[in-house]
Parts: sequence; C-alpha cells; structure tokens
Amino acid sequence: DPKDNRIEQWLNVVPQDGIADLSFQLSDEPLLGTYVISITSAKAYSTFSVEEYVLPKFEVYFEAPNQIYVLDKSFPLRICGRYTYGKDVQGMLHVSLCQKIAPFLPSASKPNLCQEFHNQTDETGCFFTNVSLSSFSRDFRYYQDSIVAEAMLVEDGTEIHTNASHKLLISKIVGMVLFGDVNSYYHAGEVYRGKIKVINYQGKALKHKTVLLIVTCGEHQFKQKYITGDSGTTSFSLNTTAWNSTSVSLEASVLHQGSDREAGTADLNYQQASYFVHPFYSTSRSFLSIVRVPETMPCDREQAVQVDFSIYQEDLEHGPKRVIFSYFVTGKRGIVHAGQKTIWVGLPRMLKGFFSIPLTFTSIYGPSPRLVVYVIFPNGKIIADSAVFSINMCFRNKVELGFSTPEALPDSQIGLRLRAAPGSTCAVWALDQSVFLRKPGKELSSSLIYGLFPSVSSSRYPPQVSEDD
Repeated sequence: DPKDNRIEQWLNVVPQDGIADLSFQLSDEPLLGTYVISITSAKAYSTFSVEEYVLPKFEVYFEAPNQIYVLDKSFPLRICGRYTYGKDVQGMLHVSLCQKIAPFLPSASKPNLCQEFHNQTDETGCFFTNVSLSSFSRDFRYYQDSIVAEAMLVEDGTEIHTNASHKLLISKIVGMVLFGDVNSYYHAGEVYRGKIKVINYQGKALKHKTVLLIVTCGEHQFKQKYITGDSGTTSFSLNTTAWNSTSVSLEASVLHQGSDREAGTADLNYQQASYFVHPFYSTSRSFLSIVRVPETMPCDREQAVQVDFSIYQEDLEHGPKRVIFSYFVTGKRGIVHAGQKTIWVGLPRMLKGFFSIPLTFTSIYGPSPRLVVYVIFPNGKIIADSAVFSINMCFRNKVELGFSTPEALPDSQIGLRLRAAPGSTCAVWALDQSVFLRKPGKELSSSLIYGLFPSVSSSRYPPQVSEDD
C-alpha cells in the first residue's frame, strides 16, 4: 500500500494459458495513494492509485490546429462540450485567445494581444468561428510565437462549468525540403542518385524553387544548384569516385527569393533537409538493394517487395550462370519467414536487374519486421541488404465487442456481445468513461499490447558475438 505495508500475497501461482487471474478486496476506507503489485521472481511490477474525487459530468475539447503559420490570414476554431455518455452539452462558452509579450520584455512595455468570444453552443454542443490573425502580431521580437486559447463552458440550468485550454504555435517555416529515393549506403565508383522535393506548409509541392545541394566529404565540399519542376521535385546524380569510401553528408536548402519575405515579420524560413550516406564495404563489386516502402503495410495482404541488383562476371563460376538470392524476415518471434530466389543471368560482364519477393505480413511479423536479402558467391564473397518495414498492428485473433443497443436508460438491462476464436481466454473491463477524462491515455489499445513485447529489430551484433579486427 502507499505506506509500504504488504496487504496481500499469492504463492506458487500457476498461470492458465499464460494468464494468472487474481483479485483482492480493498478495505472500506483504504489509504489514498499509489499501490504496487510486484512479481519478485520476474522483477516485474505494476501500480494503481486510489483517489478521492468527483467524476466530471462532461468534457470540453478543442478542434483547432496545433500549429498555424505567419502567412495565414485566419484559422478555424471549434470548441465543443460532450457528456461522458456521448450527448452534446448545451451551455454558454466563454473563450479567450491571447498572444503574450516576449518573456524578456517588461510587462508594462506592451499589452498582451487578446480576442474574446461569448456564445451559446449550437445543437451539436459546439461553437465555431474563423479567428482572424489581424489582431495578433507577426513580429516575434516583441511577442511570443504562440497563441493560448482558454475556454469555460457553463451548463444551462445547473451553472456547472468545465475548463479547457489549447496552445497554437505560430511557425515562421513556410515550407520544407525533403530527400526522396535515397539510400543510406553508396557503392564506391557507382553513381549515387536521389530526389529533392520542396513543399509549402500546407504540404503542396512548390515548383520553380532553386535548391542548393551541399555534399560534404571530409574536408571537401561540392555544391550544385537545382530547380524544382512542376511536381516540386528535382533529381540529382552524384559521382562517388572521389568520396574515398568515407561517410558523406547531404544538405539541401531553398535559396531565398523576394517572395519569401513578408513586410512586418521576421524572415520566413524553409526547413532544410540533411541526410548521411555511408560507404558500403564489400570485397565484391556486385551489390543488391531492397527498394524501401515508405507507407505502412496492411495486414494479411500480399505485398511484392522489389530487390535491385548488379552482378559482376568475376563473382560467377564458368558455365551456366545462376545466382541464388536467399532471404529471411525477422518479427517479434525471431525469424518468421525464409526463402530463396534463383535468377539466371546472361553473358555481359555485368548484369543489372530486379526481382520481387511476395510477402504477406501477419501478426507474427509486427510491429517492425526486417527483411534481409543476401547472396553467397562461389568465390566466397557475400553481398547483402536489409530493410525495416512498418506494418499495421495485426492480431491473429479477430475480436469483436459491442452492446446490444447503443443507448439505454439507467438501471436497465443491456446485452453484451463478444466474439473471438473458439477456446479464447477473454477478459472484459468496464468502467465509467469519465475516468479517462481525468487520466487520458489509459485506454486499452493495440499500441499498448504491442508495447508489452520487446522488439527484436536490431542492426547490431548481440553481445555474445565477438569479431576480431
């Protein structure tokens, strides 16, 4: 208990299907504070708290951006009240939005810039308006780069009120530079290719922007200007011969133009992009590369993962030329899938091509499976590449839970339907929704379950492996 007294214990607990289901009764007047449940043999523990409070009847929440930009003329603001059982709250909303003076200025030097609204909620329990930014300052020498919104909703008929607040950052970054289709490694002597994209703060592509690419290799620098096309993208190709098998940094930034400055504001900025490229060490000139997939992969649907390769004749035996590409995928259980792909190559000195590996990501792969592809040549040389994929949080047991009706009267009977695989051990947790208003983030979720399992995705050797220099 909160005073470190042992108030309950269980000995020789035998789990059933991996779960131990235990319970104990708190006293009628328990100590307030944090209680600890510990498993001494496994060095694991959990906590819960006993508190005395009155559950709130309703919540007030904002529907507003977390960040606005100096070029915006206005921004949408919606504030709503909702009872814990889902109904909309009718009442009077008192809202204030204030931009305070810079913290290093004396409080009397300039006034805080504020707007206020006093309105009745509509039939949906909300109040909506477009807030004009004309009464706020863009000069961050004198004012903070944020607006704080505070709201108080007073319930009609009871005068019960609830408060909420929201902070909106004002950004001077009107756009950003992004690298695309770039690899973390380069092969000495091979051309290194990539793309640069420029977008504005709304995510829209910006064409005809001049981008400066700086390539730093040791004490040497290479600079080149590019201009984005209609899609906001430009491509680059770099000769790696002079990189001397050392790590290289790439920096891309937008060169300012006259349209990038706004009267009465500090200079507007574009967020630059940085990327580090490392030499790929191999005794072979051949190499392979897994094409990265940027988006999150769906569950239980076959995906084709492309592998590009370049094979040199010197790595192959005389006679029929074939290359066996081996691959495996690691998930939360270790290696969960493995296979091989045989490619017959032609007679040129070097063969370039690609093939696809069909993968179906299921629950045993998540949350971040790693694909490793490698080739062992007859001369003993090895080439390899690996890539980590992001997949949806998959579960093998598809559980469904729902009430027989979405709405019911107090003290009435209601049905609960739970559907799962035959023989499943099921647990149902029911509590007042208002508990989550006091401690948000405690809900049972897919991410909470996935967080219980340690990730096996690692690019380092395990500590048991030693390798002599």
